[in-house]
Formats: sequence, C-alpha cells, structure tokens
Amino acid sequence: MEYKKREALLLVSLLRAALGGETPAVRADTDWDNLFALSVQQKVEAMVCAALMNVPDVPQEVRARFLTAYKKEISAQIVRRNEGMKIFNAFDVNGIDCVPLKGWVLQDLYPNPAMRYMCDLDILFKPEQSADVRRVLEALDYVPQELGGNPEVYFKKPIMNIEMHKRIVRDKTDYYDRIWERVVPQETSAHAFTMTPEDFYLYMIAHFYKHFTGGGTGVRYVCDTEVYLRAYGDAMDRAAVDAQLEKSGYLDFERQIRALCGVWFHDEPTDDALTAFSEKMLFCGVFGTPERAADNAMRAAVQQMPGKNVHSKRLLYLLTLLFPPLSVMRDVFPVLQRLPFLLPVFWIVRGIKRLFTGNDNIKQLMQRAEDVTEDDLKRNY
Repeated sequence: MEYKKREALLLVSLLRAALGGETPAVRADTDWDNLFALSVQQKVEAMVCAALMNVPDVPQEVRARFLTAYKKEISAQIVRRNEGMKIFNAFDVNGIDCVPLKGWVLQDLYPNPAMRYMCDLDILFKPEQSADVRRVLEALDYVPQELGGNPEVYFKKPIMNIEMHKRIVRDKTDYYDRIWERVVPQETSAHAFTMTPEDFYLYMIAHFYKHFTGGGTGVRYVCDTEVYLRAYGDAMDRAAVDAQLEKSGYLDFERQIRALCGVWFHDEPTDDALTAFSEKMLFCGVFGTPERAADNAMRAAVQQMPGKNVHSKRLLYLLTLLFPPLSVMRDVFPVLQRLPFLLPVFWIVRGIKRLFTGNDNIKQLMQRAEDVTEDDLKRNY
C-alpha cells in the first residue's frame, strides 16, 4: 500500500494526542484503511487507539478495529510483564547480574505501558554468567535459539523472545564497554541494576542511530525519545551527554531527533531538512525497509573509499566493485586458489553473472553509487 501524506500527518497528530497533547480534528474524507495500515506498519496501533477514543466523528467500525489491536497488545503486555518478573526474580535468586534494556524501561514512561509495543525482552548480563543464564532460562521453559554470539536468544511459546546481551552497542569509543562501572543497583534486588539517566539516553540514541543508518527506523523511536526527555531531560547532565555524543559521532543525529520532537510534539518551526527527515521516519517501517538499508549501505561504502571528493570516491568504489582483489575472488571462485593467474577471466565471469541477476546486481549497485552526493558524504546519518 502506498501511504498517503495526509494520513501520515494525521498519525503524527494522533501520537501527540496519545502522549498528552491536543486532540486533533479529522477530515470527513480520511482514508481510515490507510491510517490503520500505516499504524500497523509502525507498530503504534495501541497509541493511535488511545488517541482516537477522544476524537469525535470517527466511524464506529474504525474505533472497533483499533480497539481490537489495542486489546491484543494489552494481552501481550500482561504475558510479557509476568514472564519478565519471573525471569528477573530467578536471576536474583541465582545471583545473575542483569540490566533491563529498551522497551522494558521505556514502556513505563508512556501514559499507558500498552502504548509501547515491545517485540523482545532485552537484558544486559555479564558474559561469564552465560551458562548460569542458560540453566535458569531453561528451567523456566525457555528454549535456546542462538547461543555463543551477541545477543544470545531464547524463546518460549507463544510470544516470549528473550535477547540476552553481553554488550549493548559498539561505537568508536570504549564508553559502552565500561557500562558495568556506572550502573546503579535497584533497591528491590541484589543483582538487578539500572543505567543512569545519561547512560540510558546515550544507549537509546546509539541504538536508534544503528537502526536509522541501517534499514531506517519509524516513528516509535521518535516517541521513545520524546517520552524519555519528558521524564529525564531536566535531570540529565546535558554537557556530559553532548560530550559523549560528539565522541561517539552521534551528536548531529541526536540534535536532529530532538528538533523533530519539537516539530511533532511542541509546535516548533520546521524547515526543508526536518521535513525530509520526518518523511523518512513516517514512511519506513518500525525496523526500516530493505531499500533504505541498501541506500545507507551504499553511502557508507562510498564514504569509506579514499579520495578528495565524491567523484573520486565513487570511481574507486566502482572499480573495486567491478574488479575485486584476489583475496575476495578466491572466496567466490575457489579455483583461483590454485590458478590465481585466471583472475581476469573470472572478473568477466562474475561481471556477466551479476549484470542481470540477484538483488545486488551490478547495474543496481552502480546506480546507487551514482546517487551518492557530496552532501551525503558530509552527513554521518
């Protein structure tokens, strides 16, 4: 479905209303199917439902449709909350240090926790306790799905997906690797900890940035930023936050997010750049789109090429694309390990093969590379 700008703007107004803003008026010709589809794509049906309950002139069947989605999320919320408490209690009894992350913390900052969709329960733990985590979770009937990496994933029917994180995010500093030095003990547990408001916000922005520069992100992350700043914005050491954001390379991105929160939720003025930024949020799914991921990956690839300007960087990227080094070609064509002198022949073979086939065929990649501009290289998001 092609999402309409009119319904996208209505969605923003409804999200604002759900967070305590003014109730918007709705047009008689509102495309309710489009609004519902956009809400589902963004995983904000429960927030929109809460707002629509106070909006006059909404067709009864529309209210019922959103209310069904809201009740479904309430049921899931009860399951997640009960299971989460069992897990944290079991970790406490078994001496497993942990820090709840993401949605488990953020949902309580919303007017109603059910407004904040949560797919996984994310928990930070110490890698040396991996065997203890597995023992405890298996005793609670969780089945290991992915072990050894980061995160380690467990599942329990019908909906509980647990992601146990050995580390939370990687950037160009070691700040996040030292998170255990700064966590704060919870009063009700000997082994559960929370991040400081500054650290949680920094982590939240880093996670947001990772998704945005990957496949893109949707409106839920903007709502998360807004509710967190409402709760802790005045309490945070802003100078310390900005200093670390700058070291990590996220400061410009975070300022753009805060500016967007101002436009969406506080009637602050916008400009062309913010409008374009807003549309990226509105028309990506909650976890982005493959097209957005491909565009971002291409920009990052061109950025990493040596060269003084975008033209030289694009040219070098295209040459690398067309004529990969022997070290790369050996993995694709093992015969080159024995007969490396055939490298030019297999450049031709590979080129013909990828010219017309696959999602990453050379024509598409070359076009994406040509679309990278000088301004793209100046941005880090």
